Amino acid sequence: MIGLRGSIVILAISCLAAGAGAGVLAARSLAPREVPQREGTFADYEALMHQTFELSPERSEVLHAVLESYESDLAGIKDRHMAHYMSSIETELRERGRYYRGLVRDRVLPEDQRAKFDQLSTGPLSPNP
Repeated sequence: MIGLRGSIVILAISCLAAGAGAGVLAARSLAPREVPQREGTFADYEALMHQTFELSPERSEVLHAVLESYESDLAGIKDRHMAHYMSSIETELRERGRYYRGLVRDRVLPEDQRAKFDQLSTGPLSPNP
């Protein structure tokens, strides 16, 4: 037989092994999950949601899909409004362009270079005969 001291040693080793195993399992389940680093407008918001609500991987993917869709919708709205905005200021931009073209032509270029500048600034080059 093992005896009293042998039984105590075996019991101590068993408790040590059980504690180590339980510690590893507890550490894995309680450790913060790795959140993939995302790019885009809402990357910080997404990270904050993960940190605050400890989202499961499935919910993380749903959140990412929702935020991607939101970002895409915002880009579409911005593009539509930018096109409207640009068309509304087109007249003013054209006028300002003519003004600065005149400054470059008359104040920067010498007289003998102005005809060439006029040809280049009015459109594509036409072939020389």
